[in-house]
Amino acid sequence: MPDDIALVGVDNWLPTAEGCRPALTSVDLNLQQVGRTAAELLLQAIQQGTTQPGAHTVPCRLVVRASSAPAGG
Repeated sequence: MPDDIALVGVDNWLPTAEGCRPALTSVDLNLQQVGRTAAELLLQAIQQGTTQPGAHTVPCRLVVRASSAPAGG
């Protein structure tokens, strides 16, 4: 890696992502913000006594490490 194959993980759990050799490229799902948004929606539902269906987007990011490289080296 990364010459023959690129490897990408999901969740960016640092003990794994940084502890691997080579270090693992990973998608950071921004789980703190996911939890914060879920808690806010839960509190809102409790206060209003109702829920509304909907979609909520939380931005994520790609953390590039040594397990991947641009195409062509």
